[in-house]
Amino acid sequence: MSRALKLLMFIFFVVFLTTGAFMVLIVNTDENSAPWIALLARNHGIVFVWHLACWMTLGMFSNYYWDLFNLGKGLDAVQVERIVLPLLVSPVVFYPTYNLWLSSSSQSYILFEVIAFQSGFFWQALFTKAKPIDQASVIPWTVNNGSGTRGGGAKVAATASSAPQSGPEYGR
Repeated sequence: MSRALKLLMFIFFVVFLTTGAFMVLIVNTDENSAPWIALLARNHGIVFVWHLACWMTLGMFSNYYWDLFNLGKGLDAVQVERIVLPLLVSPVVFYPTYNLWLSSSSQSYILFEVIAFQSGFFWQALFTKAKPIDQASVIPWTVNNGSGTRGGGAKVAATASSAPQSGPEYGR
């Protein structure tokens, strides 16, 4: 394992364990708690967002290791470049989980931790389904789709004439 990867893993686990310990303190706080714990409790959202991000990153790392071990390789085959890609797309993956947490009234922290891990583990599913729009398809509501006329010309006229006709001028 490279030195950069070891440093990355060390930083991750320090942040993960620290935010986890802070969440335990926040959940168990009361009116007689120390002032710094009360300050954490007032700002629990910031701590929890960092903790959720750590769970999502753990899911991404778990997915990478899962794929690596299924190929019959060990930890010595880990490449830092292959881990950087999930970290680059992590804000896109994290945003729906964050919005779900913001809009929820649930006090269950473990539920959102599991959702964050799952979002991280299945991060590739978001991007394998994304593909560019086919240029050959005709979109009737576009201004210019390559046919030289507004709205696709003949194809739009054909669909308009095949529509069922109704109304007072047609006697229905």
